[in-house]
Amino acid sequence: MAVKPNILRGDTVMVRRGREKGKRGTVKAIFADAGMATVEGLNVVKRHTKPGTQSNNMGGSTQTGGIVEKEGPVPISALQYVCEKCKLPTRLRRGRTKDGVAHRVCVKCGEPARESAKGA
Repeated sequence: MAVKPNILRGDTVMVRRGREKGKRGTVKAIFADAGMATVEGLNVVKRHTKPGTQSNNMGGSTQTGGIVEKEGPVPISALQYVCEKCKLPTRLRRGRTKDGVAHRVCVKCGEPARESAKGA
């Protein structure tokens, strides 16, 4: 069973440990089942690919080979949310508005965090 992460796609995060410690980036994707996330510009790995064909509905197109750089996943537990207002790494709490709608709140400054863009 996957735990719902506090970090969402589009959040600015800081890496707390590992080779990329202290660096900041924007979350590109969340893999809640695996407890991992990809962060733009962090944990860049190189993949060596052979040239080949990619089959489409109407024939195949040739794919060039070479060395491809892409972001590798980072454990969500190694990431910490960075508040947009105070620009500091912080924890998030769940708060409620006057209407009773739950939202994420920065612990340090009390500013509501950006909500997910799933419904939009």
